[in-house]
Amino acid sequence: MILRMVRGCIHDSLCVDGKEEIDLTDEERIEVLRKIFDQLKPQDLNNVLQDLIEMFGDYECDNEPCETCGDFVETYTWEI
Repeated sequence: MILRMVRGCIHDSLCVDGKEEIDLTDEERIEVLRKIFDQLKPQDLNNVLQDLIEMFGDYECDNEPCETCGDFVETYTWEI
C-alpha cells in the first residue's frame, strides 16, 4: 500500500495506491486504517495519542501566561 500526500498551490492530494482518499469507499478506508495500525509498534503509542488527542480532543487554554516562563498551559481532552 502506497500512501501519498501532496500539498501546495492547487495540487493538494491524498492518495492510497493512486486513488484519492475522497473516492475510497468506507470499506476501503477501514482496510487502510487496519493496515496502518498493523504497522505500528507498542512504542508508537505516545506519538499516536498526541496526534489523535490534539486532532479530536476538546481544547482548553489558560487565559494568562505563566508568570515564570510565559507559556500558556493548553489542555486537550478526548473522551472515547
